[in-house]
Amino acid sequence: MEYRIENLDFELRIAGNSKPVKTNRAFKMVPTLWSKAKKEGFMQKLIDMSWENPKCSLEGILGVCGNGAAITDEEFYYFMGVRYDGELPEDMQTLLIPPGTWAVFPNITEAWKHLYSEWVPASGYKLANLPCIECYYGPGHKPRHELWVPITQT
Repeated sequence: MEYRIENLDFELRIAGNSKPVKTNRAFKMVPTLWSKAKKEGFMQKLIDMSWENPKCSLEGILGVCGNGAAITDEEFYYFMGVRYDGELPEDMQTLLIPPGTWAVFPNITEAWKHLYSEWVPASGYKLANLPCIECYYGPGHKPRHELWVPITQT
């Protein structure tokens, strides 16, 4: 699988909201959450905030998956937001993610299919105790989306 390594040496401050997701239904529930966010105007609000103060290559609409990369619970929280250092809107929460090293995959769907069973065992890395982040970029960006997986050396 194609990937690159990114080191973020600063804390990510993400503004948005979280929703509970059943792990065994995540591939159906998460797209439904985004569809609802679009319909209710929340996605547009995130888009408007997303490029206010660009800081790194993790700029776009973000889906933060649970508390750790190894999602083993029956349910996890999916945080929909953007990296944001401005004044937090009243209807949003803040999620802080400490500095870390990330394996970044250019296709979210393909990465999720092969991450745990193929890539992790063969990579020479282990999953860090941080959440995976789905990053959805604006029109014209190549790639359109990426999966950021927190890692450490084995």
